[in-house]
This record gives sequence, structure tokens and C-alpha cells, in this order.
Amino acid sequence: MLPNIENLRQDYRLASLDISDVAANPIEQFKKWFAEALEAQLPEPNAMTLATATPDGKPTLRVVLLKSFDYNGFVFYTNYNSRKGKELATNPHAAL
Repeated sequence: MLPNIENLRQDYRLASLDISDVAANPIEQFKKWFAEALEAQLPEPNAMTLATATPDGKPTLRVVLLKSFDYNGFVFYTNYNSRKGKELATNPHAAL
């Protein structure tokens, strides 16, 4: 029997995220969080969800692997002929 889905919530009140705890530069903050994920030995810490949109504006999501990042942005590899590659060629705006 499946558990009651509405009871699958964790209590996050023990931790919080305050603006004073976050680096002003988002890449510096990402570096910190990524280092923490590596230190925690999380499986596939470079896995990320990439959101693109079809030409008619329908969002699509898939998991890709982060290959590098710097102050210019985030790098992942894909096949230009894949659906995500075609969507990015039509509309280069995406979200991670």
C-alpha cells in the first residue's frame, strides 16, 4: 500500500536561508553549494534539470550533466539534433 502522499513533507524549520548567508555573486554561491555536494559524496552532484521551450512555448525538461561552470555560465553537452538541441537553436533561453 502506498503512503499518504500529503504526509511526505519534511520539516525544514531547523534550517533557513537568509540573505546574509548567501554570496552576492551567484556563481560564488553555486561554487560553495557544489563543493558541499561533492564533500557529501552525493551521487551525480553534477546532474541538473534543463528547461527549454518548444516553438509554441510549451516547456520541456530533462536531466543533463554539468560539465563546467565559470563567470560566463554553465556548460553541458548535448546532441545538436536532439529535441533539446533543436529547441535551444530556436530559442536560446533556458533555465537550470
